[in-house]
Amino acid sequence: MDKKSRLFTTVRRNAQIISLGLATGCMASGYALAEGASRLLMDEVVVTAQKRAQNINDVGISITARTGEQMRSMGIVDSKDIAKIAPGVVFDSTASGGAAVNLTIRGVSQSDFSPTQESPNSIYIDDVYIASSNAAAFTFYDLDRVEVLRGPQGTLFGRASSGGLAHFISKKPSDEFEAYFEAGYGRFNSYHLEGAIGGAVSDGVRVRLSGRTERADGWWKNVAQDGIDTFEKKFFGVRGQVEVDLTEELVANLTISFDKKPRHREGTYKQEVFALDGNGLPTPVAADFDAYGAGAGNDFTGYRDTLPDGQAGNFDNIGFLETERFAPTLNLQWQGENVSITSITNYTKFKFSYLEDCDGGPTDYCNFPISQNLDQFSQELRANGQSGAVIWTAGLYYMNIDQKAGINFEFPSLSGTDFAFSDFNAVSQKVESYAAFGQLEIELTEQLSATGGIRYTRDTKTIDSKVFFRELGNGYSGGVGTTIFTPPLSVYDYSTATVGDQAKSVEGMWSGKLQLDYTPDEDTLIFMSASRGVKAPGFNTNVSGNLTNAETPFRSEIVYAYELGSKLSLLDKTLQLNTSAFYYDYSRFQGFAFNGLQGVVGNYDGYFYGAEMEVLAYPTEGLLISFGASYLKSKLRDIPTTYSGLQDQESILAPRWTLNGLVNQSFEVGSGQMAVQWSFDFVDDRYASIENTPATFLKGSFVHNVRVSYTLEDEGLEFAAFVNNVSDVDRENFVFDLIATGGYLLKSYSKPRWWGVSIRKNF
Repeated sequence: MDKKSRLFTTVRRNAQIISLGLATGCMASGYALAEGASRLLMDEVVVTAQKRAQNINDVGISITARTGEQMRSMGIVDSKDIAKIAPGVVFDSTASGGAAVNLTIRGVSQSDFSPTQESPNSIYIDDVYIASSNAAAFTFYDLDRVEVLRGPQGTLFGRASSGGLAHFISKKPSDEFEAYFEAGYGRFNSYHLEGAIGGAVSDGVRVRLSGRTERADGWWKNVAQDGIDTFEKKFFGVRGQVEVDLTEELVANLTISFDKKPRHREGTYKQEVFALDGNGLPTPVAADFDAYGAGAGNDFTGYRDTLPDGQAGNFDNIGFLETERFAPTLNLQWQGENVSITSITNYTKFKFSYLEDCDGGPTDYCNFPISQNLDQFSQELRANGQSGAVIWTAGLYYMNIDQKAGINFEFPSLSGTDFAFSDFNAVSQKVESYAAFGQLEIELTEQLSATGGIRYTRDTKTIDSKVFFRELGNGYSGGVGTTIFTPPLSVYDYSTATVGDQAKSVEGMWSGKLQLDYTPDEDTLIFMSASRGVKAPGFNTNVSGNLTNAETPFRSEIVYAYELGSKLSLLDKTLQLNTSAFYYDYSRFQGFAFNGLQGVVGNYDGYFYGAEMEVLAYPTEGLLISFGASYLKSKLRDIPTTYSGLQDQESILAPRWTLNGLVNQSFEVGSGQMAVQWSFDFVDDRYASIENTPATFLKGSFVHNVRVSYTLEDEGLEFAAFVNNVSDVDRENFVFDLIATGGYLLKSYSKPRWWGVSIRKNF
C-alpha cells in the first residue's frame, strides 16, 4: 500500500479496521488472535498521531496504542490505568482518589494539585483538549482506541503537550447494525452495566448511543468507632452521536457526552509521623520518642497511625468527590480528491467539588475543601493533502477557558484559640489562545523522507486571586478571641486592580520539529528527530495565604528534545520490536515543590534522558507475549530546597525504571475459545516533589493481574473472571510533606486486590 492510498483511506474504513481488535505494533493484544490473522493484521494498525490515518509502523513517533477491546480484556476502563500498558508513563492522583490527576511521561510532570494549572502532558478525548487535571480521571466506555504519544507534540496537538499526550478515541457510528451489553460484579459490592447500539437509520444517516454506570462500596477501611469506609465508586455516563452524509464529500458528526460522578465518600490518606533530625532533615519519628510534646511517637495532635497497611485509616472526617462534564462536539469532514478539511468545534462545561481530611487521623485537625467551575470553547480548522512527493498539514486553532475555583484550608481543632483560622483562596482565571500550525513530509527517495513542522501560539492568561483569613482567632464559635483582627481578613490580592499587568501574561511561543525517516524495507523504520516544545507561563495559587506577589507568576518552559528510534517487524511479522532513546534539554522547566501547606511551581533548568523498548511476539498459534521497559535519568539544577539549600534534584514522579508485560494463551474448549492471561507492571522508586527527601519518597512496587475468559463466537457471548493486584500490594501514589504544620506525612495509595466477573453479549 503506497503512502498516497494510506493517506486517503476513509475514516470509516479505518474505524472498521481498528474495531477488529488489532494487535498494536508496540503492545500486545488483550486477547488472542489466530496466528495467520495476527500476522496479517499487524501491518494494518491505524493511528492518527499525525492528524491523519497511518499505519502505526510508518509513524516516526514513540507510540503505545491499544484498542478498546484490548483495554477491556485487561479490565482497564479508567484513564489512570493506561500507565499499566505504557512504559515510561505514570498517571496518578496527587490528592487522594480521583482529584488532581497528572499524566507523567518520561519524567516530565507538573504535579501541582491547584485546579487552574495545566499539565505538560495533555489529555484529549476525540480531538478535544481536557484543560483541568480534575477532569483527567475518568471512566471510558465504548472506546475505539487510546494512543499514548511520547515526546513533544506541540506542532500538531499544541496545547500543553511539551512532554507528550494521551488521546482517547470513541467508537464512531457505522452503516452496519452494532450493539452489545455487558454486566459485571466484583469485590466491595462493585457492579457495572455498559452497552451501545448503533447503525444506519436512513440513507446517509448513522447513529450510535452508548453508556456506562458503575457503583462500588468504599475500599479504604475506617477503623474508627462507627467509622465509614471511603473511596466509593459512583459514575454514570452517556454519549450520543449522529453522523450525516451532507454531500458525497462532506460528513458531519455531532457528539454529545455527559458524564457524572455523583457525590460519594472520598479520602483519606495514610499518616506517618516525621520530624527534623539534628541536621535539620526529615526523618521518621520512633515510637518511643516524643518529638512534639504530644506523647511518644505522636504528631502535633497526639496521634500515631499504627495500622499495618495502606488500605485503612483511623479518621474522623469523611470527604467527598463530585464531578460533572457536559461536552457537545461538532466534527465536519470534507474529502476532496487530494485534500481533506476538518473542522472541530467543542464546548465543555466541567464542575468539580471536593473535600478531604488532610490530617488522616481521628482529630479533626485539618480539612481541605476545593471547587472548580470551568467553561471551555475550542475551534480547530485543519487541512490535509498531498502534492506529488509532499504530504502536508496546515491549520488554525482557537481556545478560550474561563474558570473559577475556591481553595480552602480549615483547622477546626484549633477552634476558640488564637491560632484558629480558615484561609480561603478565591481564584478566577481566563485563558485565550490562538495558534497557527503546519507540517510537511517530503519523500526524498523511496527509502528516505523528511518531516518539518512549526506552530506559533499566542496565549493571554489573566488571574484574579484573593486570600482571606476567616474565623481568625475564633474558630467556629464567634468572636475574635484575643487577636486584633476582625474576620474576614484580606491577606492577599493579586489582580489587575492591585498589581496591574503582573496579573496578566501575554506571550507568543513557537514549537516545531525536524525528522528523518529511513525505511530500507517494508519491515523496518528508523527515525531521528529534533523537536522544540513549549508550555505557557502561569500563576501559582495561594492555598496557604503565605505566597508573595513575587512568587505568584512563573515563566514559560522550553524543551529541546532529541530522539532516535526504530520499529522492526521480524520473523515473518510474528515479532515486533520497537526501541527509542531520547535526550531533553530543558530551560525554565516548571517544577513543583510542596512543603507545609503551600505548593509552588518554579522555573529550573535541567535535562532528562533515557530509553524505551517494547516487544510484541506471537511465538506459536494462540500464544501472545508482550513486554515493555523504560529507563530514565533526570536532573533539575539549583533547586532552592527547604532543608538543604540549593541542590540538584531528580524530577517529580520520575522512576528510574518502569516495566510492563502480558502473556495470553488461547485454545479451543468445546464449541468456544478459552483465553488465560497474566499481566504485570512495575514502577520504580521516585519522589513526589523536587524536594528529594525521605519525606517525599515513594517506594517502587510490582503489581500483577490474571484474567480468564470463555468466548462463544457464534452466540456473541463472552464470560470472564479476573483478579487485579493479585498480591494485594500497597502501591504508593503520592506523598505530602506536612511536617511543619502537623508533624506528619500523608500518603495516597492505589486500589487493593480486586476480583470480578462479567458477561458480555454482542448482537
